[in-house]
Amino acid sequence: MKKITTIFFDVGGVCLTNGWDNVRREKSAQQYSIDYEEMELRHKLVFMKFEKGKLSLDKYLDEVVFFRRRNFSKEEFIEFMYSQSRAFNSTLNILQQLVTKNKYLLATINNESLELNEFRIKKFKLNKYFKAFFSSCYLGVRKPEYEIFYKAICILQKEPGECLFIDDSEENAQAAKVSGLNAIQLNEPGELQKKLEEYKIKI
Repeated sequence: MKKITTIFFDVGGVCLTNGWDNVRREKSAQQYSIDYEEMELRHKLVFMKFEKGKLSLDKYLDEVVFFRRRNFSKEEFIEFMYSQSRAFNSTLNILQQLVTKNKYLLATINNESLELNEFRIKKFKLNKYFKAFFSSCYLGVRKPEYEIFYKAICILQKEPGECLFIDDSEENAQAAKVSGLNAIQLNEPGELQKKLEEYKIKI
């Protein structure tokens, strides 16, 4: 195994809670008395474009929520969406220690829509830790597609074998391995330090 020089982190599920997954969508449906099944059907029709940066948050909500008159505003709903994000402090503490050691290039490879991605970067000051954000909304491709991993390592001019990718999804971790990267699949954020030690990355 080559020496690890670069660590790619997923954001939702590793650094923060997921931004807009089915749990948050169901919670929003309950909060605003929306038909969840109808909302999910409409979400599935457009979420690929949404996460690839080809559909704005405003247009997404027009398609998924505000296709009919509601007794709440779009601004109120967006505020609710943003309020669902929480930090995993155990991961952010590890990231801070990795930044202090200055031995690894830290970046993200994550699936996220544009407005939510930028809100979460700013809200949780993720640019304190990461030098680059290879987000689906910027690159126009999403995990587990091979191309997102390929673009990240080409832009950084790294060899796959010197890179480590961390994700909570087994499918995404496996896709990274198929792409030649080392990969960790986390069942929960508290496992991170132990998993890093398996790659001789000391915290």
